[in-house]
Amino acid sequence: DDNVEGDDDMQLALEMMETAWSVLDKHVQDVKDENKIPSPWVLDQIPRFLLGIGDVLTDLQRLADAADVYSRALEHRESAVKSISKDELTLDHLKKRRQIVEANVLVAEALLACPDREDVVTSETGDVLVRAGERVEYARGYYNKARDELQEAVFLMGRIAASGQDLGTEKEDVCFISTLLMGVGTTLAEYDEQKQAEAESNAAHPNKRQKT
Repeated sequence: DDNVEGDDDMQLALEMMETAWSVLDKHVQDVKDENKIPSPWVLDQIPRFLLGIGDVLTDLQRLADAADVYSRALEHRESAVKSISKDELTLDHLKKRRQIVEANVLVAEALLACPDREDVVTSETGDVLVRAGERVEYARGYYNKARDELQEAVFLMGRIAASGQDLGTEKEDVCFISTLLMGVGTTLAEYDEQKQAEAESNAAHPNKRQKT
């Protein structure tokens, strides 16, 4: 069966990426234990692998696990920006700002894709990431952070362009992540409209609400 073979291939890819990530993570910890600074290349690869793992988990419909992994990647993305001055007008700075937006969007998308009225629970450890009643609001929090970070990225992009530098592909990349962010906003707006319609229906038919 093609679907079974496809899932087997995805599971194999997942295991390979998890192994690669664990090797890099251990290397970073070993270097830090020696009071040395890990190379920027290695530090950049860790969130890349985490995002790849999250993408495979999403394809396997392990959405809670994907949200968990994406949130861990977000922590690395945020850490990378902390070491950069806000006045640094470089494409690398812009890229790292954009990657924070991306990670926030991915967490929000994964949370919104989780089953409604169910706790968001990881499959391997059984950890409850988010209670069912808080899932959408958690997603909204990541959406709001992504929106704020996008504003920072766009402002930085304008300053870099004004300095005469070529933006390369970053302008297109920022536009693309803006489109993804709009998609999350649309999903949240539809959810709000649905909840409002339910509230109005319950208010109009109070007896029906009591029976349910």
